Amino acid sequence: MTKRVAVAGKGGVGKTTVVCGIVEYLISDNVSPILVIDADPNSNLSESLGVNYNATIADIRDEIRSEKIPQSMSKPEYINIRLQESIVEQTGFDLLVMGRPEGRECYCYVNELLRTFLTNLSKNYKYIVIDTEAGMEHFSRRTVDNIDKLFLISTPTKVSIDTVKRIYKMVPELKLKVEETKVIFNMVKKDNFIEEINIPVAGKIMEDSLVLNYSQAGIPLLLKLKETTFFTDLSTILNKEI
Repeated sequence: MTKRVAVAGKGGVGKTTVVCGIVEYLISDNVSPILVIDADPNSNLSESLGVNYNATIADIRDEIRSEKIPQSMSKPEYINIRLQESIVEQTGFDLLVMGRPEGRECYCYVNELLRTFLTNLSKNYKYIVIDTEAGMEHFSRRTVDNIDKLFLISTPTKVSIDTVKRIYKMVPELKLKVEETKVIFNMVKKDNFIEEINIPVAGKIMEDSLVLNYSQAGIPLLLKLKETTFFTDLSTILNKEI
């Protein structure tokens, strides 16, 4: 049975790093196959994973809008082929990049086809790990739906914690199918005070300068995470949570 894990929170709290850590944790635990979905248009997840990609879901949507479909194919057939071509296969995981959001115009038929194929595709994997767009707007587009575990990432700052509180409140209001939601505090310093937030907390990850150094140097985090205290702290959390 496929388990779906999503990571959300405001920008700059380390969502993408946590996603990389979850992927590395599952690979190290010999859990495969894994599908990693980059649902953040501004994310650098592919760089953090050390993966290059040639096409996104947004590209497929644009092609169909422009009627760039061979006459010998139906729309569902074409979407299926292009979707398979968009998957980047790696050792231990596959990556699928969503690309730009849908925009103002409604293309319900196309988007419903895409969601159907994504649902069918996900059945081939033991875990789906989703890096969501920063902030809260995408929740109304149901990017995060049918999720087993939603990790809300927060730093020990008021603005970040307030965002987590709003997201936590929004999930039931939108009637999203999320089995369990928990907070992970990231980039915590020893002298940080973390307020009581009345939301289940999975744990905290202490600040680790190595993660920032690797990121600034353009080194894919997935190659180096095992060397960090970040990964040790995250693994302690994941041992209990997934």
